[in-house]
Amino acid sequence: MDEYFEKCQKNMALVVKEKDLGEWLKNFEPDSDKGFVFTIHQNIDIISQGVAGDGHSGCSFAMCIRAVQKELKEVV
Repeated sequence: MDEYFEKCQKNMALVVKEKDLGEWLKNFEPDSDKGFVFTIHQNIDIISQGVAGDGHSGCSFAMCIRAVQKELKEVV
């Protein structure tokens, strides 16, 4: 995994944990025709604001949030 992406993923996971959004993200599915980038939800905005300093594009944000979501789903 790219070192920069790994850093961004860890930062996003920390934001999700600090904002107590783990269970929500684990179970949330964005609109099927919009994905995480274009689905409007308050918690997506909270996460986005929390990682604003990471310099995400829409694509990198979507990839990162999916990676964090996958991690959450793999935790027993």
